[in-house]
Amino acid sequence: MNKEHNNSKTMLIITTFVVVLSIFTHLLHRQFHFLDGYLLLQGITNVTGGLYFMMNMLLVIPLILIGVTIWLYRIQHGAQQLFMTLTLTFSSISIIAGGDGLTEYHFSIFMVLAMIASFQQIKYIIISTVIFAVHHLSGYFFFPQLLCGTEDYSFSLLMIHAIYLVMTAVSTSIVILSTRKVETRLAADNALAEQQMQQLLRLIHEESHHLQALSGQIAIDSAASADSSLNITKALAKFQKNAETEAHSLNISVRQNEESIVQLASIHERTEKVTHHAKNGLERVTLGKEKVTAVTNQMLVITDTITSIKHLIENLEAHSKDISNSLMVVHKISEQTKLLALNASIEAARAGEAGKGFSVVASEIRNLASSTQESVVKMDNVLEGIQLQIGNVAQKMNTGMEEVYKGNQFIRESEYAFETIYKTISILEQDIDHISTATKDVVNQTQSSLAVFHEIAQMNEQSLHTVRVITDSAHQQHTASQSLEQVITQLNGVTAQLKSLTDQVHP
Repeated sequence: MNKEHNNSKTMLIITTFVVVLSIFTHLLHRQFHFLDGYLLLQGITNVTGGLYFMMNMLLVIPLILIGVTIWLYRIQHGAQQLFMTLTLTFSSISIIAGGDGLTEYHFSIFMVLAMIASFQQIKYIIISTVIFAVHHLSGYFFFPQLLCGTEDYSFSLLMIHAIYLVMTAVSTSIVILSTRKVETRLAADNALAEQQMQQLLRLIHEESHHLQALSGQIAIDSAASADSSLNITKALAKFQKNAETEAHSLNISVRQNEESIVQLASIHERTEKVTHHAKNGLERVTLGKEKVTAVTNQMLVITDTITSIKHLIENLEAHSKDISNSLMVVHKISEQTKLLALNASIEAARAGEAGKGFSVVASEIRNLASSTQESVVKMDNVLEGIQLQIGNVAQKMNTGMEEVYKGNQFIRESEYAFETIYKTISILEQDIDHISTATKDVVNQTQSSLAVFHEIAQMNEQSLHTVRVITDSAHQQHTASQSLEQVITQLNGVTAQLKSLTDQVHP
């Protein structure tokens, strides 16, 4: 709307200038007697009587029309272009009359038609041409001195003027029609490009929201998994400490048995104590086995979650490639638009003065295509940065997956170790039961009992070693969970950046 107002203002200034030019022409010939010598040689004399009154009327008509035009411009009435056309047409007629009908002043007709063509309205060209045609025919028969400067001007020459006037109007109309077709086609191309761009930005915006939501949920699950791993590690450390205490107690019991083998009466009581410890150890091993099973299940959930993240990252990478391809399509469309604008500029240059207005339009279209290309290049650079960050995240996700697979392997080994401990302590319990039953024969089997206690101590050392392995595995799992949290934090940063970029271009 503002651009249309500025164009109307420019045309009003030009129209006013033509009116002033008409007045100036009358002053030159009527007050300063411009070209009187030349007119005398041509046999052209000053007009008098009714023709002089007609000349004054032709001078006043443009002044009245320019006044009405200015009033219409101030109230922004839709008829202002029509009155500009009438003002320009009658100003040219006034210039011809004020210039004593000299042929040179007839060129003002073509100047006026070129100005009217800037309205891009064929009806205004037709109105002006009809007025000029009526002016030429009526002037030739009723006031030839105001039209041709003399009464004996050839009708054939007048017809040549009329033919060129009609040809000028027709060619100008053809240029206007061609310009409208090109503008319509360019508007359709720009609308299609804008629609594709908006659709692309809307898709990126929706995917960024979806990815942010998923990464937030993954962060919550990862934090819970890290807490579980830390609790398991603490529990295993406590269990290891208890196992070491029990191993130390068992060694003391063995040494006391070697030193106090003569105290056979207390063997049965101590054997009962050992049986009690073995049962407690079996219960703890069972509890540890259940926790390891829970850790295994949790690790499977973590593995599935990370695999889902990996798939999402792969999908995001595929979407980014689709976006890049769409940007290439927009780039090609802008290239074609620039080419069309260049062709339009060439055609406008060929049209000469009549194509100046269209040349400006073609230049603006070319600038718009260049701006579109610059925007596409910027978006492509941003997209490349996003793709690079996605690649980094994918690489770290692969590293995290490897660590999770290692953690799963360690958990399976821990589960196997707990199974071994469980079987070992079960056997231990059975052996102690046999020892308790056989305490009556301890006197005769002291050497055998001593060997059995050594075997128990060795098995307890093995159990302690297995617990240490399980504890180390749980610690490694906790470390892997922390690494996963870092990867998820980076993923959240990438999704936040992507959302910020899409919010800037698609609020």
